Amino acid sequence: MTVAEATNLYERIIGQLVHANLREAFVNLSYLIQQNGFGLAYDQLSELESNYRYLLKFRLEGVPDPSRDKVYADLRRRALDLTDEAWHLWMSMRSPQLYYDKVRASRIEEDVSASVLLAAIRQTGEELTLAEVMEREEQRREKTLALNKQRERYVSRLFTSLWVSGNWTEEDLVTYKALFSDLALYDHEKATLVSALLLALMHWFDEEKILLLLDLCRHSEPEVSQRALVATTLVLYLYDERLDVYPTIGLKWEALMEDDKQRLALERVFYQLIRSKDTDKVTKRMQEEILPEMTRFGSAIQDKLKQDENDDNGEDFNPEWKSMMDNAGFSAKMQEFSDMQMEGIDVYMSTFSGQKFYPFFQELSNWFLPFHASHSALADLFASPGMKGSGILDMVLKSGFLCSSDKFSFCFNILQLPANYRSTMAANLGADTEVYEEFKKSEAAMNPAYNMEQASNRYIQDLYRFFNLHGRRRDFKNLFSFPLDLHQTKLLGKYLSGESCLRRMGQLYFKQKRYSGALGVLDRLLLTHSSDAELHQKRGFCLQQMDRRKEALDAYLQAELIAPDSLWTLKRIAACYRLEKRPEKALEYYKMAIKLAPDDLVLTFNAGHALVEAGRYAEALQHYFKAEVLSEESLKTWRPIAWCSLLCGKYEQADKYYQKILQFKPAIEDYLNAGHLEWCKGQPLKAIEVYKKGIRATHTPFPEFLELFQNDMKILVGHGITSDDIPFVRDELFYALEE
Repeated sequence: MTVAEATNLYERIIGQLVHANLREAFVNLSYLIQQNGFGLAYDQLSELESNYRYLLKFRLEGVPDPSRDKVYADLRRRALDLTDEAWHLWMSMRSPQLYYDKVRASRIEEDVSASVLLAAIRQTGEELTLAEVMEREEQRREKTLALNKQRERYVSRLFTSLWVSGNWTEEDLVTYKALFSDLALYDHEKATLVSALLLALMHWFDEEKILLLLDLCRHSEPEVSQRALVATTLVLYLYDERLDVYPTIGLKWEALMEDDKQRLALERVFYQLIRSKDTDKVTKRMQEEILPEMTRFGSAIQDKLKQDENDDNGEDFNPEWKSMMDNAGFSAKMQEFSDMQMEGIDVYMSTFSGQKFYPFFQELSNWFLPFHASHSALADLFASPGMKGSGILDMVLKSGFLCSSDKFSFCFNILQLPANYRSTMAANLGADTEVYEEFKKSEAAMNPAYNMEQASNRYIQDLYRFFNLHGRRRDFKNLFSFPLDLHQTKLLGKYLSGESCLRRMGQLYFKQKRYSGALGVLDRLLLTHSSDAELHQKRGFCLQQMDRRKEALDAYLQAELIAPDSLWTLKRIAACYRLEKRPEKALEYYKMAIKLAPDDLVLTFNAGHALVEAGRYAEALQHYFKAEVLSEESLKTWRPIAWCSLLCGKYEQADKYYQKILQFKPAIEDYLNAGHLEWCKGQPLKAIEVYKKGIRATHTPFPEFLELFQNDMKILVGHGITSDDIPFVRDELFYALEE
């Protein structure tokens, strides 16, 4: 059995247990256990199946038992736990994944227990305190650096110990719970360990770990509590289907959600997680549109500076710079970048995604480490004279826009610069830091949860980088590849169903063009707001974008019943009828829409198109003439006027417009239609010349031209063209092109 086959078998068993298909689950679980050798697990399975047979017998015989449901849930829970153990035992012996590499390594390492590591960390902390009172600064700095490195190694080992700890015993639970209240650990170390819990739970469901995460959601340190809330939310989402048989988790979650602040924090995390799904699109826009514009502007400024180097009056602000800064393209891109940054959108993924090659990131726990300037890897940066007391420390450390992973990357980049450049940069960034501090103060004053919001958003961005950039990322489930539709789950959805929350999420889904997600939100809202026309409109729009046209039309018609004078709805209904090849019905709605907006150019055009589709060419012509008046002369109006004139037999009028069209940059369709006109006028040889000219002028492949030609023949037969003439004109065109 391969790793993939074992994983598929495991997932199948879990699915069968979750959906109460216990008979098949027991058969498959028996096979999985046999792959490990029989042992104790096989005896446990036999006991479970025997108990289940008794439960079936008593239930079907009608024997009353008030505790039956509890017994059944407990039986399923034990079967789920046994499945986890059997699968992980098999994987720990055969899987090449990083997690199981660490599991195997932990079995042969000495002194890796959490209690031993915590004692070592405590000892290091005491030594650091003593080092701080050393008289010689150089000696103090060297000793502190060595102790910090040692402490970081211990914390990293503690992270791994927690990550691969498997199902906890009572002793484990006591030990690991104590970690998060022990004063020997710094807050940033506790925050890092939250990620170890998350990674552990992604590999192996453990009720006790989830309960600990729930406790940590109330931690006094925001960096710990918000990371715990994000981790808890993701874990409850991943295991939504199996949580029914773990009632303690549900009860503890409900108790947490009784706190209004926690409920609002959950809504915020939900929003941030969904927003993170758009990171790839944002990164692409940054790389292809916004950053190139900024680069071009920077290059232009540099050129101007070089030109002005010999200017005697160096204090004057060059008016040409202002003109460049007022450039519409640059200003718009800068404003967009600023807006996205303020909103919390991940705009720096494009900048730092290629900056994770430093040795620091080879240690897995460092991907989750909250930024702190005391890390040994940054000692050379912040110990240099030019950096002490500089604005750069505050700017990097306190920035809410950069996640911790990117802050470390930023500092490592600066370390590559010569020392004198670092000092210059530090001095120049001081003023920017003051501006940012003022912004933070105003934000915090207006939003009491600002620090919490920043902490959870930064953590989600750190997680995004790990699951998308880490060298062994394929060994982990990418949490951001899931829909993350938390509102659709049992445990989380109960607290994400408020109207304001759903409307906000619906708006975000729309903005991201994730119409399937928006549709789910709209359906929830319509359960309680069935007479809201706007909701039906948006539902129709989602369905239309998902190419579910008939359902979209039904939604638009429902919106029209509620708000019959909505121009937008009438236009959409007409468009749907056109797509459904029902032009006469479309025309009914175009007429109603035109009454509301008689001078709407697009509406006039579309009504004309519907008339053409209905074969009512003379009426269509009147709409196109009206469009010509509304829009002034243009190819957009000339083309349909010329075509309808031809179909109405008004050849002179059609010729007038085709002559105008061919004077601009005509497409192959323009030459084709002009040729049709000559043919309809009884001049097939002239038609062939026009066709030939068009093919050569537009470099259209002949097969492509023939396809267009044949499609039009269905319409033109009966307008002076006989079907018998078609092959002769086509063949003559062949010969003409060979000349």
